[in-house]
Amino acid sequence: MTITSLKNAFSVEGKNVIITGGTQGLGLAMADGYAELGANVAITGRNAEKGAKALAGLREKYPNAKIEYYQADQTKQEDAQAVIDAFVQDFGKIDVLINNAGAGGGDDAIGYIKDNFENWNRVIALDLTAYFMMACMAAEKMKDSGGGSIINITSNAALTVNKPQKMVNYSTAKAGANHMTEMLAWEWAEYGIRVNAIAPGYFRTDLEIPELTDIWRSYTPTGRFGEPIEVAALAVYLGSEASEQMTGAILVIDGGYILAN
Repeated sequence: MTITSLKNAFSVEGKNVIITGGTQGLGLAMADGYAELGANVAITGRNAEKGAKALAGLREKYPNAKIEYYQADQTKQEDAQAVIDAFVQDFGKIDVLINNAGAGGGDDAIGYIKDNFENWNRVIALDLTAYFMMACMAAEKMKDSGGGSIINITSNAALTVNKPQKMVNYSTAKAGANHMTEMLAWEWAEYGIRVNAIAPGYFRTDLEIPELTDIWRSYTPTGRFGEPIEVAALAVYLGSEASEQMTGAILVIDGGYILAN
């Protein structure tokens, strides 16, 4: 729908949103942001304890919102399909899918030989293949209901060499997810399905690595880490009617890190 006024252009009230990896960090911040603005939200995660805690916190904060948690390992096709089917049953249709669940961690690439490339396969499975499976399964439902918005949370690591950590698995997966975003945006435009990516830099979450914090901050022109709510704001924009003409975009939000490296 083409907007005719800015009055409600950024509204996500009543939209049905799935956020994978929504029990902590950026995922939880996006769930909070959408719920605050009146959306119905489901979060997924592998850890039942974290899921229960996140769900309870969101429901307490937003008692009038419809909020659910689905335990799932997004790398498993049966889990991914179960989430999509449960969501449609509980919420009716999918308006927004945010692919956020991810993992990092690496070593010198030669070292991957030692574990039979398990470290490589683990990250590619979660940060790329799982994104593709969830996108396809959600798109199948969106196609039948008139369209929707898919948002892939990638990383500025897809576009530059982040230092000093070695993480070829993570960076490669995120680069693949960026190009996948562009390909799916082109393929699915005819169905009214928009596909965009948010590529964050370093943000203040519980996943920070203390010994590297000062190094990363020194490489960031704004001089600070981002706040999770800033990613949530961008995700809300991409889920709203204000961004109806935006698809295939890779939106970098990293305090200028790429510019300085």
